[in-house]
Amino acid sequence: MNVLTDWGADRSPPISTRLRAGVAALGIAVTAWVTGVVSIVVAGTVLRLAGVLTVPAVSALRLRSIQVGFAVFAAAFLAWRSDIDHYCKLRLPTLEDAAWIIFIPLVFAAQGVVLSPVLAALGLPHPDPVAGTGHLDLAAEPLLWPAAFVGMFVFAAPAEELVYRGIIQGTLRKGFDLAGTVVIGGLLFGLMHVLVGLVTPNVGTLGALRWGMTTALPGMVWGYAYERTENLTVTAITHAMTWTVTVHELVLNLVPI
Repeated sequence: MNVLTDWGADRSPPISTRLRAGVAALGIAVTAWVTGVVSIVVAGTVLRLAGVLTVPAVSALRLRSIQVGFAVFAAAFLAWRSDIDHYCKLRLPTLEDAAWIIFIPLVFAAQGVVLSPVLAALGLPHPDPVAGTGHLDLAAEPLLWPAAFVGMFVFAAPAEELVYRGIIQGTLRKGFDLAGTVVIGGLLFGLMHVLVGLVTPNVGTLGALRWGMTTALPGMVWGYAYERTENLTVTAITHAMTWTVTVHELVLNLVPI
């Protein structure tokens, strides 16, 4: 697929086709979010009853329980479909894929430099969610590396990417060209984070809006990378990196803003 040629190409599908694809993608995004919220509630209850909620590895990975719901939803969706290959493109990374894995965090660093002061000027506060819902600082907690690798790189990020890049973009692709698929997919990714923020303690409405604004663009970057590479491994790896000690955070620490 020549993505650069396809970007903005005039395929002009019927409005009804685009509408069906858009509504279906929105429905998938909301349903996956609901399933994820249910999984957070269930996981939190089980962990609390088991008395392990304060265990460092469990506490650090607790918010990732939303991806359990994503995984359940994705499994149910794909079990219902016969064209699984349309929604789940996965293989070992190539050299081009490796270049994307290096390039994407640098894009996020540039976004942070440009967007952070803009959001501050708009009065959108940086969310301060409850303990256990933030980033996992692997430099400070090296003993959590095995839990982080399995929980984030092997399970959570692939589950989320399968839903938002694989299933949702696969649905949008049936009614939109590349640009529409990437942009709408990114906006739906941002919407999901707004909804997550609204149900996360200490985030609030403005914090949720900030989450949405700061994740919509990464959603588009991941979306384009997925359409370019046709490999969920690329987006899953770079997605998990944003939950740990990341390249873009290290860059931001060196840039006064």
